[in-house]
Amino acid sequence: MKLKLTYLFLIIIAILSGHYLGNACIATHDPMLEWLGKSLQFGFDPATIGLSAFTFTIGFRIAINFLQVMFIALAIVLAPKVAESIK
Repeated sequence: MKLKLTYLFLIIIAILSGHYLGNACIATHDPMLEWLGKSLQFGFDPATIGLSAFTFTIGFRIAINFLQVMFIALAIVLAPKVAESIK
């Protein structure tokens, strides 16, 4: 159970830190760092169903950049070692 929670927390931290650092790399306008922030986006646009009583809207969009992918891979590799060090 401890290992699964460690995986979960490290992957969440990797996604969040990769997002913010990737955006910071794009803002530098340095070609050596800018590619880390390039992202792949996919999903579908919001669709709306309007009924007389309520309106229902659903949509889905995911964007992931290279830095997030590298941090997630690093989190997967380091999670067992981090779980061992936690008492």
